[in-house]
Amino acid sequence: MSLAVAKLTAEDVQKAIQFFWAAFLAKSEEELNDFYAPGSTVFQIAMGRSEPGRLGAMRRSREYFGPDTRMELKLSPIDVVMCGNDAGVASYTFQFQATGRDVGGKRMAEKLETVRATHVMHRDASGKLRIAHEHFSVPVA
Repeated sequence: MSLAVAKLTAEDVQKAIQFFWAAFLAKSEEELNDFYAPGSTVFQIAMGRSEPGRLGAMRRSREYFGPDTRMELKLSPIDVVMCGNDAGVASYTFQFQATGRDVGGKRMAEKLETVRATHVMHRDASGKLRIAHEHFSVPVA
């Protein structure tokens, strides 16, 4: 006998995005990694090709999760387009800045005024919302 799972809503996807960023700001490598579905892909801001989602999460944790790194984030409203009962696409912008980011052993500051974000989210067999694809970009002036 299977349990009926409630239809995924736009609010569910919005909350998942907020939890994703809360895990990032809390510097929780395990929680951040857990957001990415097996086989997920990401396009990071400065990369010319996609990479596996969990590899991207590991890279971010190495660069941003040091004890001296300080981060600030401001999210815009999150728009969601539902794709059936178990998936949705979230799009939004955010502002981000960090000090003490570890880039190849050098401590760097970063300030991004506008980052465009898209997350394709789906509910897995266990009922957890996971990122299937992520794309970050910055507008070109």
